[in-house]
Amino acid sequence: MKNRENIHWDFLAKHLAGETNPDEQMEMKNWLQQSASNESLYKEISNYWQQINNVKEMNQFNTDKGWEKLYNRIMTTPLSAEKKKRQFFLLNHSLMKTAAVITLLIALSIGSYLLFSEFPGRHVITVSTANENNQNRVLLPDGSVVFMNKGTKISYSKNFNITVREVKLSGEAYFEVRHDTEKPFIVHTGRADVKVIGTSFNVQALKSSEKVEVFVESGKVELLNAENQDKAIVIEPGYIGYVTANEIAKHKNNDINYLAWKTKSLFFNNANMKIVAKGIQDIFNVKVEFENPDMLNCRIEGHFENEPLENIMETICTIHNWQWEKKGNRILLSGQGC
Repeated sequence: MKNRENIHWDFLAKHLAGETNPDEQMEMKNWLQQSASNESLYKEISNYWQQINNVKEMNQFNTDKGWEKLYNRIMTTPLSAEKKKRQFFLLNHSLMKTAAVITLLIALSIGSYLLFSEFPGRHVITVSTANENNQNRVLLPDGSVVFMNKGTKISYSKNFNITVREVKLSGEAYFEVRHDTEKPFIVHTGRADVKVIGTSFNVQALKSSEKVEVFVESGKVELLNAENQDKAIVIEPGYIGYVTANEIAKHKNNDINYLAWKTKSLFFNNANMKIVAKGIQDIFNVKVEFENPDMLNCRIEGHFENEPLENIMETICTIHNWQWEKKGNRILLSGQGC
């Protein structure tokens, strides 16, 4: 950290997120002790940081007004003419311009961010996983719970649970819906609508796919074609329903690891390596590649419960006398086939 007119905002955000190492924490302590002004500024920014972290519990947090207020407070503190000139340049181009960036950094520290958008006649809350590697758990106003997979976005009205419970989904999420016969729960995906009263189910509506898929774990779910709601089916527990441009149907789920992205558990019963690779990819967001195509014929039996990627790969390689290495988000396996 530097002095007050040369604040490292990214470093400050890192500290408030609890991500600084001991040396950086000492650096922050020294900066705070340089002046009462630094300590006062830190306290005020900390307050805004906490407000943004608690944004889910607020009606609305006005980020622009908050940072404008902070900016004006700093700018009214007496400084020399030269310092004020430098300070104005810094704050105008760093604080005000990057206030939204700092807000995003705050949100990234908890794995998701909230966006408030005003739509005609209603206020909509949007919750997104921060990036493709994060997951999130969201508690809806009615007590229902949504587990969001990586790269997923849901939105719902502030009037949610008054007369109807509606959620828009892009990506993949698992829903545990609180039972309420008077207020059906509806998930809109664009191509399909999912209607329930109280149940637990998984909806997959990926941008990369033309198919919307629904797996029901408990209760019953009605799946409808959004463009033609005369086309509808009821899905029972253990079944997967799907909607495409030309078809709506269901079939028995035979993939014991279908919800591995949520449960972090993998069960392999004499499974071939294609199935094993898919399970690993679903949980860890990596791409598993085999140097020798014959390796796909090899099989494995076992159960991994919340195991780190390294443990799973070492176990597999020990069984088949293989080697593995990780390059970015790629896992490369090499060895003899079966």
